[in-house]
Amino acid sequence: MRRRTEAVRSRLANHPLTRAYLEAGVRLLDREFFAEETPAEGFTRPLSTLTRENVIAEVANGPAELPRHGTPGSFRDRWAYFPDYLSDLARYTLRIQRWSPHHLSDQATPALSDGDFVAAIEEIAYRDMASIAGGAATALRFRFLLTALTGQDEQLREAMTTVYRDITTRWAAMCESVLEARGLRLRPGVTFEDLTVLLTALAEGLALRVSGDPEARILDHDNRRSVLGVAAMAMFAGCVDPGDGRALTEVVAELAERDHRPAH
Repeated sequence: MRRRTEAVRSRLANHPLTRAYLEAGVRLLDREFFAEETPAEGFTRPLSTLTRENVIAEVANGPAELPRHGTPGSFRDRWAYFPDYLSDLARYTLRIQRWSPHHLSDQATPALSDGDFVAAIEEIAYRDMASIAGGAATALRFRFLLTALTGQDEQLREAMTTVYRDITTRWAAMCESVLEARGLRLRPGVTFEDLTVLLTALAEGLALRVSGDPEARILDHDNRRSVLGVAAMAMFAGCVDPGDGRALTEVVAELAERDHRPAH
């Protein structure tokens, strides 16, 4: 929202009608992403239903606690250009409960700092993957689409950059807090930001795989395990310094050069 004063921006950002417009956008995304297949109609343009006119009309279908009357004037009063709305919608889909990295990172810190570390990693990774495969799928698919469009829109690019920086800052702080609580440190040359970027990329890559291949064996619901948990433990085993003070490159070089072939 690009308004003249911070006070006006704050008032509009917290106004119930603003939330009604954003919730309307989420409902339109839900319908588009999870609509029944219609092969006869062929391939449709992504986000084709997400227009200013449709968002304004969709407000009327919102919950009773939110305003149900939208107008072009009140919409433009908040977002002069539709890409501004898309930028705020991208941020909003990350804040709502459908997929909240902030909420999960807050819960992860005490669970990982004390007690059964392996069980905590597996549980957190499972919940992260399960949320993405379930109710958070809309938010994630929207992000994937917006990422593909950032090269053509500076405002979208700025919004996505802000999202990723926020995720990295939160989870890097969580990793640092957990290792400090356990008296551990990373190997020389590895930073908490590196670790967070890698884990985020793994999680999103697996989420993309699940979106395109729902039958992929990414999640084990019976045992509450996931491939992300395996990846997180592998990252931990490789990046945490057990006390030898060696860089990751040294460890890998030694493993590769050692003769592991069985004697004949």
